[in-house]
This record gives sequence, structure tokens and C-alpha cells, in this order.
Amino acid sequence: MFCTKCGKQVADGSLVCPYCGNALAAPQAAPQAAPQAAPQPMQAVNNFAGNVGNVVNKAKKGDKKSLIIAIVAVVAVIAVVVCLISLLFGNGPKSVVKNYLKKTESLNEKESDLNSKYMLFANKKALKKLDMYDDDEDDDDYDYSWKVTKTKKFGKSDDVTEGVRAYVKARKGDEDKVQNTALVEVTITVKKDGDKDKVKEYFMVVKVGGNWYLLDDDGDIAENINDAAEKWENMAGSSKKSKKSDDDDD
Repeated sequence: MFCTKCGKQVADGSLVCPYCGNALAAPQAAPQAAPQAAPQPMQAVNNFAGNVGNVVNKAKKGDKKSLIIAIVAVVAVIAVVVCLISLLFGNGPKSVVKNYLKKTESLNEKESDLNSKYMLFANKKALKKLDMYDDDEDDDDYDYSWKVTKTKKFGKSDDVTEGVRAYVKARKGDEDKVQNTALVEVTITVKKDGDKDKVKEYFMVVKVGGNWYLLDDDGDIAENINDAAEKWENMAGSSKKSKKSDDDDD
């Protein structure tokens, strides 16, 4: 660098000229870039919340378009909640029985369609050719329907659950893995020739490993759910008597 007064060269960074004593200007610091604002990870959320607030405010002021958007958003949220509930609780005793009966009904209809198409004595056209078709059979049609009407759960120490454990044990299973049980009432309605008959079947559903399963494919016919439960309570009583007898022998 050079002195601004005498013009002689001096060492870089000198504050005073060694030749004439002139005070030299202090070196200027290099300009620093302005600090950038830290990214705001919640900015998108805040913007969204602000937009929702604007939609709600406009809806309150009578903006029909915003009102429609708000309604659609609420319906979408409700749909998501319903789906989540269905996923979380869709394996309950009632759901297991309903889904099983629906699938069975569908399979029976498919089997009937297959038989009527391919089986000789189930095919109307073939029966007519064999002079075996009876027109009166068409009058025997009846209307069949079912509905799950009641569910009753039983705890781990309940006699009904103990009865199911005895049943599992008799079939060489690990009865201790049975967690809870439930009876599901299904009301079956049959309509024919103007008459209507109803019958109640009770399906035993068992919780094992966190999931519910049907114990048998057929339900027990009973007058009410208490009568249906009595079967399993009696089984539990027989099991306890048998166990006590074994203990006495020891």
C-alpha cells in the first residue's frame, strides 16, 4: 500500500506512515452476507390454517362457494374418521358374524347358479326334456333374510368363556390362549305363502391372539341369548367337576 500524503510505499496494514507520520486509514472489513432467516417448518401448516380460517370467515359472511368448500372438507374428514374406526374395530364379534354370513350367502348363490347351469337334475331345460320338470316347484319359492340383532360379550373368567376353554381343550387345543368370548344373535326370517316364521341362532365367537373368530360354522338355535349361554356354562361346570375329581384322586 502507499501513503496518501507522501506517496511512499509502506507495509500493508500500517496505521501510520513511517516516512512522514501520516495517519493511514484502517483497512475496511470485507462485507458479510446478511444472515438468512432460518427455515420455518411450520410455515406450511400456518398457511393452511390461515386458509381454513379465511374459508370459514367467508362462509360466515355468506360466500356460497366458500361454504360449499367448507362442507366438502368436513364431509371428507368424517369419511376418513369412519374409515379409521372401521379399520380399528372391524374385527369385533358382530362384524365377524356379519362378514361370514354375507360371504356364505354369496358362495351359496354362486353354487346354486353353477348347479342350475351344469347339473342335469338342477337344470330346468334338461328336466323338461326328461319330462321331469314340475311347474309347481316354482310356487315353492320363499323369501329368506337374516339380521344380527344382539351381541353379548363374556370376560376371561366368565363361565361361558370357561366352557369354551373346555371345548378347545377337548379338541387338543391350548385353552389358555382363549382370551374372551361373545355370543352373537342372528334372527332369521322366512316368508312363504304369506306366512312368516322367525328363528334365532346364536354364534359363539372367540378372541384368540387379539382377533375374533367363529367357533363353528353353524349357530345354536335357542329361545334367547341366556339359554344359548347356558350350554357353555354347563360345559364349564362339567369341566370344573372333572378337574376337581382328578384333584381328589391325586
